[in-house]
Amino acid sequence: MSYEIITTAQLAAHMRSLRRAQELTQSALGARVGLSQSRIGKIERRPAQVSVGELLRVLAALDVRVVLQPARTASAAAKTSETAGDW
Repeated sequence: MSYEIITTAQLAAHMRSLRRAQELTQSALGARVGLSQSRIGKIERRPAQVSVGELLRVLAALDVRVVLQPARTASAAAKTSETAGDW
């Protein structure tokens, strides 16, 4: 299953849910990544204040990958630019 993440609040909620679904404590997750429990707690609360590298390490430890894809399909983008002059 995939989840669209738009805000850091959504990311924080999903990270907690993923950890809990795997029945991991913050300490256990931290041990997987080499971080303290308090650092995992801070990352879960404020993922925007962590480096991308650290965030990717935590997500990998949760067996999750980040996939970048266009917000709109190419055909939707083309329709928008075609109709832009109609305003």
